[in-house]
Amino acid sequence: MAPGSHLGAPGKREWWRIAYTHEGEVAGMAIPSATPYSVNVGYLGVVPELRGRGYVDEVLAEITRIHAANGETRVTATTDVGNAPMAAAFRRAGYRNTEIRINLSNDLRP
Repeated sequence: MAPGSHLGAPGKREWWRIAYTHEGEVAGMAIPSATPYSVNVGYLGVVPELRGRGYVDEVLAEITRIHAANGETRVTATTDVGNAPMAAAFRRAGYRNTEIRINLSNDLRP
């Protein structure tokens, strides 16, 4: 097992990236990850004041490139059903919807 990883998420910290604008401002972050079954997007984010400028596409592309450079042929990703901007970014990058998971709960209080 790689140092700094654990059985539930065997990704590597060396994969993590900070995204910058051409002017050197922090634009966001890319955290490629893995499960015991596949590599995945893990987490990505664009700082609020820079959203809507295409940085999400660049950050997602970098995560995909990192996994491809490691010889991976399949990268998985998840997002909330209501997160239309992220779902659109996945579609633009060539990701396709393969399943939907619904989490339900019942908060029973006396």
